[in-house]
Amino acid sequence: MISIKEAINIIRANLPEIEFETVAVTQSLGRIIAEDIPAPEPSPRYTNSAMDGFAVCWQDVISVKVGGNVQLPIAGESCAGIPFSEKVPGGTAVRINTGALMPEGTDSVVPIEEAEENDDMIRVLNVSKKNQHVRFQGEEFQTGTVVLEKENRITPSVIGLLTALGIENVPVFKRPKVAVIVTGTELVANSTEIAPWQIRDSNGAMLSSAVKFSGGDVIAIEQCSDDLSSIQEKIRNRAKDAQILVVSGGVSVGPHDLVKEAARLEQFEPLFWRVNQKPGKPLFLAHKNGVLFFGLPGNPVSALNCFAYYIHPVLQRLQGSEFHWQKTSGILIHEAVNKGRRTLFLRVQITERGEEQPRIIPLSAQGSHMLTSLVQADGFILFRPQETKSAGDSVQVFLYPWRRK
Repeated sequence: MISIKEAINIIRANLPEIEFETVAVTQSLGRIIAEDIPAPEPSPRYTNSAMDGFAVCWQDVISVKVGGNVQLPIAGESCAGIPFSEKVPGGTAVRINTGALMPEGTDSVVPIEEAEENDDMIRVLNVSKKNQHVRFQGEEFQTGTVVLEKENRITPSVIGLLTALGIENVPVFKRPKVAVIVTGTELVANSTEIAPWQIRDSNGAMLSSAVKFSGGDVIAIEQCSDDLSSIQEKIRNRAKDAQILVVSGGVSVGPHDLVKEAARLEQFEPLFWRVNQKPGKPLFLAHKNGVLFFGLPGNPVSALNCFAYYIHPVLQRLQGSEFHWQKTSGILIHEAVNKGRRTLFLRVQITERGEEQPRIIPLSAQGSHMLTSLVQADGFILFRPQETKSAGDSVQVFLYPWRRK
């Protein structure tokens, strides 16, 4: 039996190969950028007005700063999408809209509020400096500037930037392909009429949902009985296409726990079996040809807790994020004790209630079969063997990626 730290180190040393692909920008939301993206053009693309007003030549209006009376005829109009195409003669102005191309021969904009318009003439009331209210081509960035760095997530604003630059496709980290296999002769599909000795298969739906939540691509959800040849066949077929196999049940020491043997027969090399933790002691890890095999306990709480701590960060890393857990800290509201010899994943709720620090509430239901405790939990505390935490102690909480709020 190995420690949690040893298990994590082994997993990190045996991650599948990170893969890349190119996807349409319109389909890229939430993905991680795989390489730096340079700007194919400058921004702004052309020199334009930052305000509605009048485009002028600074030399024609500079005397206003010392009380001069400047009146200019209006030579035309430059609108967004319909530019003034001629060179503006000296001593004249062009009506201009925000975002419109600055006409040749002009270098400054007098806002509407700082001019009086009468027929086809304007009287300039105020000016401050040359180039006022003008956005110059490339002042935000030039062609070739890296505007998006690799390993950043694509958000709505990123999609807006890519689209504004005319970029239609973007390189991203590929979603890891994951197959979920649930074992147990007692399991039946949710829609099936159930006998008193049978159990509805919640792990298949739960674990596949966790994979999707973590950004993975679920290529299969399989269910099979506690039969060695059946389990072996499922593993063989799914290992052809998946980077990660997630198999629940059949990893303990009973006569019907056949997953480890099935993996061995399919030439998977065991990396570890059994971790000094509660729940989830029978956790099994193996690999073959770049495929990582996670054997999870069959109890739903154990299975999902192992997924959150061990598999979720793997899926995140394969998509370009760091191998890490999101954590927070808070104040324990009552004493919590780990009387056992294994590290305890103590499930907790977090409440803010306007306090300076969050309050951490250990849940009373901690059984590995109690799904309600997973529904209610926001995360878990790792308690060392024989460790006690008192009310008022500051504790670190590992947050479930899919926490309630």
